[in-house]
Amino acid sequence: MNKSKTTKSKIIELLKANDIISGEEIGKILNISRTAVWKHIQDLKKKGYQIETLAKGYRLINNLDLLNEEELSDLPYKVYYFKEITSTMDVAKDIAEKEESAIIIAETQTKGRGRLNRIWHSPKGGIWMSLIVKPSLSLKEAFLLTYTASLATALALEKIARIRVYLKWPNDVIYRNDNEEKKLAGILLEVKAEIDKIKYAIIGIGINVNNEISSVEPQAISLKEILNREIKRKDIIKALVENFRYLIKKEPKEILNAWKEKSLTLGRKVKIIHPEGEKIGFALDISDEGALILKTEKNEILKIYSGDCIHLRSIS
Repeated sequence: MNKSKTTKSKIIELLKANDIISGEEIGKILNISRTAVWKHIQDLKKKGYQIETLAKGYRLINNLDLLNEEELSDLPYKVYYFKEITSTMDVAKDIAEKEESAIIIAETQTKGRGRLNRIWHSPKGGIWMSLIVKPSLSLKEAFLLTYTASLATALALEKIARIRVYLKWPNDVIYRNDNEEKKLAGILLEVKAEIDKIKYAIIGIGINVNNEISSVEPQAISLKEILNREIKRKDIIKALVENFRYLIKKEPKEILNAWKEKSLTLGRKVKIIHPEGEKIGFALDISDEGALILKTEKNEILKIYSGDCIHLRSIS
């Protein structure tokens, strides 16, 4: 779903393209009054843009790493931007009932959550977003959304940050250095279905970009810590969305094979923790239904559809 750019988005484009541009010139280009231009400029300032008013017109002083509707106006989804909310997943549920597709983004979350309702620390500087999609998938195929989203995220990070990342079953993006594995991003999927057809899916994506890592998350790392510099978050989001839209059109086997190629889990001894208890074994493969195929210490072959995965054996 393509959408037309808002007047504010067009004003920002003009400010970025010109060192100084007058309100009169902006008005002529956009066919609005100078008073309307002024009002839009004031609104943009409230959104975080530093715009200087000079005798000859307006000048954009900086190009901050903002994630608002104007900066992401070329995405094929409607963008809802919040400086602070409880959780993008909570807001997405309300929007999903009336929107075809949308992205909800927050600078900070006060009640961010991961799988199994675990707390997800979401300070300023990271990417905390939920993507609402209405795919032509059956409920049995919903697992493809998690694999696709995690793969799309990994590929986006590799493209923009120029680092190598890996995937850990079921939903983590991992940075590996000197055999030490750190979590860069995680995926959360919630689906609403009618009979066997998905009505909508909400894909929560959390990425540690320029944010500080909480002391209670020693297993996590940010791109800023890896690169020793900040990186523009909007570039990651744009690449991620592009990847997701491309991958989701692929055949399921293609998606799973691409995921397997980046997997850190397959070929290792792992511990799986799930409601039925703990299972220790060798991670053999991913089935066509998205299950982790595990060979236990008793030589049983199990299909694990959900649970926490702990890597027990390092790989070279």
